[in-house]
Amino acid sequence: MPFRFALNRTCAPQLSLADFIALAVASGAKAVEIRNDIEGHECADGTPAPEVKSRLEAAGLAVASVNALQRFNDWTPERARQAEVIISYAAALGAPGVVLCPVHTEGHGWSDAEAERNLRDGLKNLRPILKDHGVTGYVEPLGMKGSTMKRQEMAVAAVSDVDGWDAYQLCFDTFQFFRCGDVALFPDRIGLAHISGISRPDLLPADLSEPDRGLIFIDDRVDNIGQLRRLIAAGYSGFVSMEPFSPAVQQDPDLRSHLRASFEYLAALLPISA
Repeated sequence: MPFRFALNRTCAPQLSLADFIALAVASGAKAVEIRNDIEGHECADGTPAPEVKSRLEAAGLAVASVNALQRFNDWTPERARQAEVIISYAAALGAPGVVLCPVHTEGHGWSDAEAERNLRDGLKNLRPILKDHGVTGYVEPLGMKGSTMKRQEMAVAAVSDVDGWDAYQLCFDTFQFFRCGDVALFPDRIGLAHISGISRPDLLPADLSEPDRGLIFIDDRVDNIGQLRRLIAAGYSGFVSMEPFSPAVQQDPDLRSHLRASFEYLAALLPISA
């Protein structure tokens, strides 16, 4: 089965849920990622998960994930409370998983040994919550400066060490992979893929940031086509979710047609059901 396109809420955080659903359908996406960090919408405004689920199902859309539990590798009583809230919401929504993001603050002060220990501590504490709700944790390495978990192999080693593959999969992000110069890919461990394009030519990968992430066209520097072809060849069949953060994308008055054009560009080069 070819993998399917999804649309992350980051592409249009200002839209109402109804308008976002309409955008997703018009773009050709088969699913959406709901976020818990967009003020005034969905999780953050208290809209009950069954209501969101019903509206998505009526539009023929699945849920690819709830995005995200931040700082999951900095485990505290407050983090445990946050985890319970977002994971229970995901379960009620029918989401297969919750994206898990590590601490990514320059000057965090952790040594490499502390980062490894804290990562395993977070994974151990999250595992029973995930299993209780039947939700998968999508562990997402982030490649920016200050990230405490940049590379795929660090996540794979930690999940293996805590015997956690019954509760975890990787969230693979083509931009994060490109930004930190990662080379190790673990397709059999990936449960969700994030994609976005970089067209600006003036910065080195390590100097790029989230607002640089746009849609994917022929001028893309990230090599999304090459990265996705590797996943296809390895048998990946999960969702491929467009996750732009560019203000130009978010404020684009013709976003609907540009999103569809980007998906069609990818579909023309890859065996994806657009």
